[in-house]
Amino acid sequence: MKKFPKDQIIVMVVSFLAIVFLAFQVVSIDPSMGKEELITKYKSSVDSVVIADSLIRQFVQAAAINSKDIYNLKSVKIKKQVQETESTDSVKTVVQKTKWVSSFKLYGRDKIAYSFYFNGKAKFSINGRTQEVKVGDVITVGESFLKEVIESTNEPTGKTKPGKEYSNKVIAINERAVYVDSEDKKNVIRFKPNSDATLFNRGLMDTSSGEEKESGSEKTDTPGGRRPARGGR
Repeated sequence: MKKFPKDQIIVMVVSFLAIVFLAFQVVSIDPSMGKEELITKYKSSVDSVVIADSLIRQFVQAAAINSKDIYNLKSVKIKKQVQETESTDSVKTVVQKTKWVSSFKLYGRDKIAYSFYFNGKAKFSINGRTQEVKVGDVITVGESFLKEVIESTNEPTGKTKPGKEYSNKVIAINERAVYVDSEDKKNVIRFKPNSDATLFNRGLMDTSSGEEKESGSEKTDTPGGRRPARGGR
């Protein structure tokens, strides 16, 4: 036979006595009693129920029977567990250093264009007006700005800051092109007739003036350049 704890036996006994007492009260009611007697009897029954209920509540408190199985139910005390997991997919944020470098954007033909060459000078159409320039003159060819790049790769980040007009010196003029110096050590700015300005390899720049004179050979009186033979004796 299963053995019950002391607290469980007390609850069972009190519950049994309360049920027996209430049953006795019901059985002992006399139908012939008057109204006053019935009220008194009912009040006594109610008081008995309240007393029995208060006794039962004293034993059926969660704090008192938290770890005891009074109603033949397994009471398991649950412990809060915090599972600590290490994140293997953590993303390391790498802060890349950046710097600001100067650059420029060339104007199109709508603002400046090389027209033609004449007498050692180049004629340009600048903002709709024709102007003559020579080697050494400074002309405005675009707009300067600052751009942000990554220090390690020099790749642009897309961030820019506006600057001023970009001007530089004319370093060579000929019939085919006009070359303007730039901050780029590898390239110069080349203007060709009625074309947009472009960057051109500095080492391939044609520096001839276009007015090179032909060095004609001295004419001789006889074919082959031989002097005429002297007269006979």
